[in-house]
Amino acid sequence: MNSQRGVILIIVLWFIVIVSVLVATLASETRLSAKTVFHNKIGLQTWSDTLTALRLAEMELFILRMPMHPDNEEMQKPLSERINRAYRFNGQEIDLSYPAPKTVKVRIYDHSGRINLKRLSQHRFRELLKKIAGFGETEEDAQKLNELMDAWEDWKDSDDMKRANGAEEDEYKELEQPYKPRNGQIETLEEVLLIKGFDEVFKNVNLNTAFTVYGNKTSINPNLATREALAMIPGLTGNVINAILSQRREKELKSYNDIIELVDNNQEDLKEFSQARPWLSFSTSDYYTIAIQRNTQQDTVANDDNLEKSDKMPQIGENNSTRQETFQVKNERAFMVTVQLERSNNKLPKVLRVDPYGTLPDTRHSDMPLPEDKETTKSLFED
Repeated sequence: MNSQRGVILIIVLWFIVIVSVLVATLASETRLSAKTVFHNKIGLQTWSDTLTALRLAEMELFILRMPMHPDNEEMQKPLSERINRAYRFNGQEIDLSYPAPKTVKVRIYDHSGRINLKRLSQHRFRELLKKIAGFGETEEDAQKLNELMDAWEDWKDSDDMKRANGAEEDEYKELEQPYKPRNGQIETLEEVLLIKGFDEVFKNVNLNTAFTVYGNKTSINPNLATREALAMIPGLTGNVINAILSQRREKELKSYNDIIELVDNNQEDLKEFSQARPWLSFSTSDYYTIAIQRNTQQDTVANDDNLEKSDKMPQIGENNSTRQETFQVKNERAFMVTVQLERSNNKLPKVLRVDPYGTLPDTRHSDMPLPEDKETTKSLFED
């Protein structure tokens, strides 16, 4: 009798264990399913908000072409004091005329703020390579530069005649993964890396933030330029670049003299600037990249005490060494669409490129506190 009771007790205990395991497994699967549904809902909502913001950004480009009403406050100002509405499209976070969902933030980049590799003259391209590769005046550097230039010209020309230091189809076919040269103007920025020797020169350059292949512009607008594009221009020192990026947040640069005023206290920078002048203009284009980012501030509020040193922005008045330690580049990602505005306002922009995981140009300057006066602007980033 006692043995029967013991067996029954063991069976009951095992039954309880099995049921408990089943309940725990079911509860775990239920929680996992609920989390999956929740994250899918968030993902779909974010995607919906991204597409909504994209359409509203396109509308903003349409609005740019519309004439301003005479009663508009900006129209009441003298012409010399009016702000060019197109200069808002320099990559700063922009408030659209028709507000976008709060879950995303929008940036728009005018491609007149990037260097057009497709339109550069041979002389300018040579200067560009010299700046990027850091070539000096030695014979060895001159030889390397000639090799790059010959490879560049061989890639673009329509024949198979190899220049002295260039490369044609026979050389590219010998590679582990063979391919043919374009034998025409480049169509994408990525193909630059396929040209002999260029993968080494451009290995630390984010091509899509500094360059473009769209449009007919041969120079860039400093009001719209990315930091990376300005850094490529011969004659622009780090001091001048930072002064431009800081000053244009308060007041647009209308002429070369406005830039000269920023650096007139540094004769060395001023002398270098003479090389950069032919690269600069103050026109805009019909080509734009719209960047949509998820607004993480909607999810969480960062505590400054818990931020890593590299995430903190330097304050005005900090010494240079502190600034260099804390002022690190942020590699931000965004859903990016490059479009061309049609001449007719009743047509949607033509989509040229879609990059779901695009890298934003350096946006450090947009987070810096504004200087209180021009002298602070001039010396803010001095080495």
